[in-house]
Amino acid sequence: MPGFLDNEEIEIPCENCGRKSKKSIGWIKGHTEFSCACGTRIRLQASQFESEIAKVERSLGDLERSLKNFGK
Repeated sequence: MPGFLDNEEIEIPCENCGRKSKKSIGWIKGHTEFSCACGTRIRLQASQFESEIAKVERSLGDLERSLKNFGK
């Protein structure tokens, strides 16, 4: 099931050249590394990142349910 934030993009900086690559959260969830345009391999801490995103998505889901029930 896709998350609320899967289409949102974040910038990931390269420690070598400083270039910032934009990647969607959904893309990051499915990858552990990528190459910067300068050739540097960038490793992603996907497990920690996914855990934090899951927390945010749960909170957003709770908020959405609360808002739907607010007028009842």
